[in-house]
Amino acid sequence: MHYSDLFTTAAESLTRTKSRSLLTILGIVIGIGAVILMLSIGQGAERFILSEVADLGADLVFVEPASGDPTSGPPNPFIEQTVTLDDMDAMERSGLFSVISPTIYSSLSVSAAEYNEFAQIQGTDENYLDLFPADMRYGTFLDTSDVEGYAKVAVIGSEIAETFFGDVNPVGEKIKLKSISFRVVGVFEEQGSRFFQNLDKQITIPVTTMQRDLLGVDYINWITARAVGDVEEVKEEFRWLMRDSHDIDNPEGDPNLDDFFVSSQEDATEVIGVVGNVLTLLLSSIAAISLVVGGIGIMNIMLVSVTERTREIGLRKAVGATYREIMLQFLIESVLLTLVGGLIGVICGAAISYLVGWVVVEYFLSTWVIVIPPNAIALAAMVSTVVGLVFGIYPARNAARLNPIDALRYE
Repeated sequence: MHYSDLFTTAAESLTRTKSRSLLTILGIVIGIGAVILMLSIGQGAERFILSEVADLGADLVFVEPASGDPTSGPPNPFIEQTVTLDDMDAMERSGLFSVISPTIYSSLSVSAAEYNEFAQIQGTDENYLDLFPADMRYGTFLDTSDVEGYAKVAVIGSEIAETFFGDVNPVGEKIKLKSISFRVVGVFEEQGSRFFQNLDKQITIPVTTMQRDLLGVDYINWITARAVGDVEEVKEEFRWLMRDSHDIDNPEGDPNLDDFFVSSQEDATEVIGVVGNVLTLLLSSIAAISLVVGGIGIMNIMLVSVTERTREIGLRKAVGATYREIMLQFLIESVLLTLVGGLIGVICGAAISYLVGWVVVEYFLSTWVIVIPPNAIALAAMVSTVVGLVFGIYPARNAARLNPIDALRYE
C-alpha cells in the first residue's frame, strides 16, 4: 500500500467512529491547551515583574535584613529585623548615595466617619518621591518637619480617598489608624500597582510616627538609595560599612555571615529570571499530566479499535498486507488523532491565554504583558506527535502481530 492509501484508510476508520474519536481528541486538546496557557501565564508574570523592576531605575540599591542567606529575596517578617534608621544615617555620611529613604510596612485598621477597613500603611520620609515619583491630586507630601516631629499626618491613595470621602477634597480631614487620629495632608493621583501592591489603597505616614506610635518598634523593613557611581562598587563598599556599623567580624566578606542583604535592580532581575523559569517549569509539568492522561486515552481507544477490527485485520493480512503496513496504519490513526487534537489545542490555548491576559490587563494589572510563546506552539506540535507515536505503538504492534487465520475466525 502507498502512504496515501494508508492515510486515507486511517482517516476513514476514524470518521466511522466520530463520537469516540472526538472524545479522544478532547483529551489532547485539554492537555495542549493547558500547556500553552500555563506557559503564557508563567512568561507573562516574569515579564511583568521584570518591567516593574526595570521601572525602578538601574542605580537603586536596597538594604534589608537577612538571615545569612545572600539570596534571601524580599523582606521577611519572620527573621530578625536588623536594619534601623542608624543605618540610614551611616549611608548619608558615607557619600555613596545621593538620595536615601527608609520604609516600614504594616496592614492596620483604618476608619473615617462610618467607614472601617484594613489598609496597607507605609512609613517613610520626605525623600520617598525622589526615588518613586508620583503626582499629588490634592495637598502636599510629607516634609522633614513631619518626620522629625513625629507628626500624625497622612498622605492617602486615590481609592482610599474616594472610599472614605467621595469626590470631596479630604485635605484637613481626620482618619484613624488603629485608635490614633491622623490629619490628611495630601492625596496621590492614581498610581496603579507596583510589585502586586495596589498603591491607590495605601496610606503613607512619617516613618518615625509609625515606629513609635503605631508599631512600637525601632527597626525598618528596608532602605532604598540611589547610588553615586558604579552600582556594584557602591554595593561592595557599602557592605563593609554595614559590617562595621553592625559589629560583624567578617574579614573574608562572606555574605553568609552578614545580618543584612544589599541588592540592586540587576540582582532582582537575576532572581526573577530564575524564579520565572522554575514557575514556568512547574506550571508546564502540572499541565503535562493532562497530556499523559490524554495519551492513555488514545492507547485505550486504539486497543478497543484493534479488538473490534480483528476480522478486518485478518482479511487485510490474508490478501497480502504486511506486518509493517498494518502497524503503520494504526500508528497513523493514533498520530492523526493527536495532531488534530494538538492543532485545536494550540488554537484554544492561544485564545484562552489572550482572554486571560486581557482580563488581567483590564481589571487587575494594567501593565501585564500578554504573551503567546511561539516555543509553546512548537512544543505542542512536537509533543502531540510524540504522544501519538508512543501511545500508539503498543496497539499497532498488537494489530500487526495477529495471526490472519485466528483473526478471521474471531467473533
